[in-house]
Amino acid sequence: MPRATVSRPADDSLLTEAFRVLRSNLEVNLDELERHSIMITSPSANEGKTLTAVNLAAAMAGTGKRVVLVDLDLRHPDVHLRVEGHNETGATDVLLGRLPLSECLQFVSTERGNGASRGFYALPVGPAVANPAELLSTSRTARLIEALGTNADIVLIDAPPVLPVADSLSLARLAGGVVVVVEAGRTTYPQIERSVQLLARSQARLLGLVLNRAPDVGYGYGYGYVVSDQ
Repeated sequence: MPRATVSRPADDSLLTEAFRVLRSNLEVNLDELERHSIMITSPSANEGKTLTAVNLAAAMAGTGKRVVLVDLDLRHPDVHLRVEGHNETGATDVLLGRLPLSECLQFVSTERGNGASRGFYALPVGPAVANPAELLSTSRTARLIEALGTNADIVLIDAPPVLPVADSLSLARLAGGVVVVVEAGRTTYPQIERSVQLLARSQARLLGLVLNRAPDVGYGYGYGYVVSDQ
């Protein structure tokens, strides 16, 4: 059983609606994916990938899907902060054989109704390791993602950014599809192009782009999305 249950603060209704639309667009592709796992990354750091991953997990859980969000950004873990959980144990413990997966999962409650709690499971990074890229490229990571998917309808992977480190390229080969988050007015077209090229070389299936902090996207909260099948 999970060791902790945490509550996630309520989202702004406009942001929630934006992620419901993103969820609907991605669900069109889910049945076609070989593996029901989606990696969420960005060209560079601080472009909104973790916020996107957490809100997408909540949106998918809102339809009754069994969702697991795993933080595999081993260098800069952030999921536990976004869900107000802890990072005492997590993925690195499982990958290194220190703890079973069941002891590292945290249930994130997003809403309550009829006495039941709805939400998703989060697996934070856990203790830091000295060799993130090497650890993520081992077969143990593939087995971890497979184990997470055994009892889940969808596994969301918060991955490191593409350009600074090679970590996400190893993960891209293990995920069914990839979503790239970019920031309006900051991420350059060459950065996007280079990231897509690197992911393609890693045999990733690009599901689409999420445009963060866009000034006019209809919802007024700063999120837009372009989901495409490639």
